[in-house]
Amino acid sequence: MHNLLTDPLLRVRLTNGTSEILSLPEVYEALAADGIAAFSALRPHQRHAWHAFLAQLGVIAAQRSDAATLPRRAGDWCALLRNLTPKFSADEPWRLIVDDPAQPAFMQCPAPNGLEQYRGRVATPDDLDILVTAKNHDVKQAVAIGCAPDDWMLALVDLQTMAGFLGAGNYGIARMNGGFSARPCLGLAPADGGLGAHLFNDMRRMLAGRTSLLDSHPEYFDPHDGLALLWLEPWHGTASLDLRELDPYFIEVCRRVRLRAGNRGIVACTATSKVPRVAAKDAHGNVGDFWTPVGAKDATALSLSNVGFRYDRLAKLMFERDSYRLPPAMRVDSTRPGRWRVVARGVAGGQGKTDGYHERSDIAFDNRITAALGRREGRDELARISEAQIEEIREVERALRFGIAVAREARGRTDEGRPDARQPLRAPFRRGRRRSVLRSTRSSLRGGG
Repeated sequence: MHNLLTDPLLRVRLTNGTSEILSLPEVYEALAADGIAAFSALRPHQRHAWHAFLAQLGVIAAQRSDAATLPRRAGDWCALLRNLTPKFSADEPWRLIVDDPAQPAFMQCPAPNGLEQYRGRVATPDDLDILVTAKNHDVKQAVAIGCAPDDWMLALVDLQTMAGFLGAGNYGIARMNGGFSARPCLGLAPADGGLGAHLFNDMRRMLAGRTSLLDSHPEYFDPHDGLALLWLEPWHGTASLDLRELDPYFIEVCRRVRLRAGNRGIVACTATSKVPRVAAKDAHGNVGDFWTPVGAKDATALSLSNVGFRYDRLAKLMFERDSYRLPPAMRVDSTRPGRWRVVARGVAGGQGKTDGYHERSDIAFDNRITAALGRREGRDELARISEAQIEEIREVERALRFGIAVAREARGRTDEGRPDARQPLRAPFRRGRRRSVLRSTRSSLRGGG
């Protein structure tokens, strides 16, 4: 039921303003033409999971087929993807629901002993997703009652490739620094392109950088016939896969889940595990992920905090060579005409919680800056410029804070000299007063008082 290779399941909005429902190979064809403006069912926090999944899957399919270039037609993509699962004549690994639990289903590992251990029930895809929304404030729980197959598909991809540790038996992915972390994204995309331009740029870079990735992690991965689609492998929940068994761009599944057809639609059955699916604790997330910055001193993957990608945090990630090593997604072909934009995304993880979704995609560079990022001395120079600008911002903050305090003290008192509680802090900045206060602030910055 619901075959991704042949059935129209993914709702998209095209760049020409129309909407369509496409199969997975058709999605690749539309993205190759940069013709998709948005995936209608994709929630903001799922953007990187879906982009990374499409990129890793496309690269694995092209590399395993010895394709000289990335295909552009849906028929070619269908042949490449089906070539990854030759043992399954009925396309079981590409179906959302497979009745036989001993067979794989899309992003769902086989359960050779049946579903007796799958006692958990999840009725909506947003409850299956990675967000922990216990207080039901920001993102409401269990609202996707009238859901479509692509809601389940995207929730599965997000859970299986992005989830952290969530209590006993619910282990997280290998591509994060510890169970209470999260998988971040930092990369460059063509500023004049859309979703497809970003995806195909990343896939070309990943194909070109595969040998370099293997060389930089000689202790991990099977370069010839490593396991790539981990949902094909049976899992009883008692044994982990070793990184040395895997393809460098492996797509993991960290939870035991099976989708079933219920009376009111699809329902997810879940089971716990005694161990993580991939034994990667000692790697601390440093497993060569294309989009993950790694600490320069401790060699651990970036753990995003609740400050997200604030300007000073982002500057440190991008420019300070002594703090972080840039991921391969930040090293692009600077000879390409046009500008590049920064894409920074991630969910801040925590113990039993998620601490907000953070995204920045509004910063663009020309080729000169992009080339400088790839050079040691160029990155150092950008770090100096960035720090000077941040220091100016700090000076303005200090001057404004001092000016507001002085204005509040001078104007916020009664005739008897007592503080006037009715005077709000913003009173000095009401119309007619803003200009004089700002002039005083500029004067203080110049040392004039």
